[in-house]
Amino acid sequence: MSEKELSKSDKNITWELNHQIIRDSYMNLIKLNQKKPTIKQVSEDCKLSMTTIDKHLKSLKFDPLRHPLRILTDDVLLSIASSAKAGSSSSQKLWVQIFEGWSEKQEITHGISPTLVDLVKKYKNEEQIKKDD
Repeated sequence: MSEKELSKSDKNITWELNHQIIRDSYMNLIKLNQKKPTIKQVSEDCKLSMTTIDKHLKSLKFDPLRHPLRILTDDVLLSIASSAKAGSSSSQKLWVQIFEGWSEKQEITHGISPTLVDLVKKYKNEEQIKKDD
């Protein structure tokens, strides 16, 4: 392997390592601050330059199933559980909906409703009766 290929390989490894560090920092800062971090915050957290952070953030992709705010899911679920245990009926209802698959189902029964044709006939009959009077 030539020096040029080795150098390119080293750059790729460095890029991938930095990318992982930046992604982890980004996610942790979202969890900590509960909002999207700035490039400066990520830079300070990772100890990498703001230019490096900016380049990586432009190519940073989040798996749709791992949305950046999804990292908070465990905290939210624990909060729902604590609130439900403390007696919050809305949290208890939400818990049963999420974990037990329960849903409020309302059954609505309908009588036979007139068709549009029937309504038009009725209207015409009423109009004819008015004319005849």
